Amino acid sequence: MKTYNVCWSGGLDSTFVVTQLSQFPVRIRPFYIKGQTFRQSEPQELAAIESIQELLHADSRTKAELLPILIIEKDDPRIKDREIIRAHRRIYMRLLEEYKTKHGGKLPPAGSQQIYVDGAYISPQYIACASLAKYYGETFELGIQYNDLESIPIFHSSPNSIEMDDTTKRGLMFMNENNLDQDLYLIFKDLRFPITGQGLYKRDIWQWFSEHGYLQVRSNTIFCQAPVVHKDGTWEPCGICTACIDTIHGNLLEPFTEEGLARYRDYEQNHEKEPERFRLKGF
Repeated sequence: MKTYNVCWSGGLDSTFVVTQLSQFPVRIRPFYIKGQTFRQSEPQELAAIESIQELLHADSRTKAELLPILIIEKDDPRIKDREIIRAHRRIYMRLLEEYKTKHGGKLPPAGSQQIYVDGAYISPQYIACASLAKYYGETFELGIQYNDLESIPIFHSSPNSIEMDDTTKRGLMFMNENNLDQDLYLIFKDLRFPITGQGLYKRDIWQWFSEHGYLQVRSNTIFCQAPVVHKDGTWEPCGICTACIDTIHGNLLEPFTEEGLARYRDYEQNHEKEPERFRLKGF
């Protein structure tokens, strides 16, 4: 039985990867990596993963062996490969210089989300996933779709390829070894992107859950990085974290309340004038 390593956050994209894999006679080994970004949503993400695991285990269509989630702490040496960290740092500094050139020599205020929105940033989650892949000597799958790759200018000139996975018949995008940017290749060479390999955008993923009868799974996912938690313990997407902004820009509005969309409009109108008010939580 073939084993597939998946970095799973409990979000819509990575849950799609796990759910799609669950339909095949394979072994799924999911990893949850803590503390790599400014996310305030780890409790909700772990709760989402637990509930989705229960749903998939109980689903008669599940053919895969879904292993228990492996939680990786933020200081785990397996996610801190020095060579990969240095490559990420070089890319990060180059993107900052490109951002400064684009914005008249200025960087955004500390904690501003604009550097994410403008694609002048590659998340440290890639350091962690790439380091894990290198440690295990195996490929890891990530739930990255076209909306994400299109927001990162450095990917536009990168030669990517698609391989067909024989077991699941899914297209998997990967970084071509002929990439001229060796830092980028070093980070992404062992990572696979089944969503981009299948040509899917955020709305496509949203609809896939509906078309394949996984609405309950979808309803348990979380993508917001700073959820608004109510007194009764329920939560809703904030509308102003980078993940929410990306989702709204992908024309996927269904997960948001009217209050969440109002917060997003407030961000769009005022974040340049009042950057401190929209500072990344946890920065």
